[in-house]
Amino acid sequence: MSKYSDMAERILEKVGGKDNVSQLSHCVTRLRFILKDRSKLDEAGLKKVKGVMSIQWVGEQMQLVVGQTVEEIYDALCSLGGFKREAAIDENLDGDLVKQKLTLKQVPGAMLRTLQNCVFPIIPIIIPAGLCSLFASMLGPNLFNILPADHDLITLFTFVGNAGMYFIPIFMAWSAAKNFNTSIPCALFLGAVLVHPTLLQMVTDGTAFTVYGIPMTPVTYTNQFLPSIVSVWIMSYVYSFLRKHMPESLRYAFLPLFTILIMLPITLCAIGPLTTLIGNGISAVATWVANVAGPIAIGLIAGLWYLLVAFGLDKAITPIVMQNFGSLGYDNLFWCSAVFGTYALIGVALASVVRWKGERRSLAVTNAVTIALGGVSEPTLYASVLPYKVNMAALVIGGFVGGLIGGIFGCKAWVIGTGNILFAAVFAGGDASTVVPGVLACAVALVVSFTISFVGYKFVKDDAAEDEEELSEAV
Repeated sequence: MSKYSDMAERILEKVGGKDNVSQLSHCVTRLRFILKDRSKLDEAGLKKVKGVMSIQWVGEQMQLVVGQTVEEIYDALCSLGGFKREAAIDENLDGDLVKQKLTLKQVPGAMLRTLQNCVFPIIPIIIPAGLCSLFASMLGPNLFNILPADHDLITLFTFVGNAGMYFIPIFMAWSAAKNFNTSIPCALFLGAVLVHPTLLQMVTDGTAFTVYGIPMTPVTYTNQFLPSIVSVWIMSYVYSFLRKHMPESLRYAFLPLFTILIMLPITLCAIGPLTTLIGNGISAVATWVANVAGPIAIGLIAGLWYLLVAFGLDKAITPIVMQNFGSLGYDNLFWCSAVFGTYALIGVALASVVRWKGERRSLAVTNAVTIALGGVSEPTLYASVLPYKVNMAALVIGGFVGGLIGGIFGCKAWVIGTGNILFAAVFAGGDASTVVPGVLACAVALVVSFTISFVGYKFVKDDAAEDEEELSEAV
């Protein structure tokens, strides 16, 4: 019996047998069941079936997320249960199903699932991009110094790795369009606008610019995913409204045009600047807290640092860091916090390697190597942290504890450094008085985050079942 037949047999058993299945279909990543008698369903047992990543209900339809092997599992189910085989259906038909109203308590969980649904499909881009950057770092002067910095291979791996992250707004626009069941071409077009060279040059030059007379705040969108998600979410309503009220004869040319024209001021004059405003606000509040609370501020920033990175809010802080290095010769707030946050992230990455199994472990190993050696955080951040409440808690708490200790000892970062396992070397400067406490604080951040991530999942069940062993198949 193949592993798919065995899995199909277990699934049928948990859904109440083949006679309890009224309808069975599948899309790109999910098996879709409509059951005759829901009381016969063993949902807890179904979540424990190896390969079942999560269970979602849309109206009366139960969806099992199983990843890219969905067709093999579907064929096994049809053979075992005698169901009629059908072609894969549209992944986004959920918009036509009954939507359940969310209570206030359910909103955070819904936001987390939306984030997960948008991020997971682009992990096959983030992972190889991170590995290419890792290869460049390992082969070049930053680590093993096998090849000179101007070697063609270093240049190749560097720009290929950068391409994967640079165009995140476009990749995320595609994924968000699928999630929000809206026009993928319009979403891609909107994402491309965010990384167009003309816009980037205006940001670099600080050129004043307006959209329909509305002032545009210059914002760099490369490497960011939040603006695309929010823009495409709003676009889905704009597109739907126009499609409903526009004559069919005009839709082909004018529906995309009017959608983009309406979204331009919303995206460039509202969403992007709002992100910048939030970042500037965080920077101002953090500076004020640092003056009042000292070490606690460093702990808070360290704990939240990679969440700021994930939402692109760190870009508003970077100028302050560079100013501190230029005027003081060191930074004892934001960049110190980034160092401690990095070790907390490494701790989560290592815990995932130990805790996860099967192909999930392979993904975790790749992420851990990429952050620990190459200093590339995105694969771990997007694939191992953001989708999981326990790992987010581990990252925040580990970073806070490490930052608090570093703040108490007055640690100072003297250079920018590289965000890998050697990041603590930034404390080796000046009179070297904070090298030992800095390294100690980094070690504590790593150990605390590792421990919480490794132990915490036993007490808090994440939306994506922790028992599944093949998360990587979701992408």
